Amino acid sequence: MLDTLISQGKDGLFLNVHAQPGARKPALRGVHGDAVKIAIGEAAQEGKANRAIIRFIADALQLSRSQVELSSGETCRRKRVLLHGDFTALKVKVAQWLEQSSK
Repeated sequence: MLDTLISQGKDGLFLNVHAQPGARKPALRGVHGDAVKIAIGEAAQEGKANRAIIRFIADALQLSRSQVELSSGETCRRKRVLLHGDFTALKVKVAQWLEQSSK
């Protein structure tokens, strides 16, 4: 399943994200098709939700915010996020994150 959510990029790992803005509290809500579903409290206005998603992913994976970049999907729920770094190490972090959220 993990291989449908991620892909290797030149500078790291691409993660498919399905955004759920306006939620009561930020959370990883599991998998939505071939993307991780992330709920965030900020509204989808003026990039607030995108910034919140970047913060959420960076904090969850213990990355610096500069290592997390929105690659595509700025104005839609479906987003592609680039995690800068070693692909294999990032893949392990994402797998552990998904495993922890399913408990």
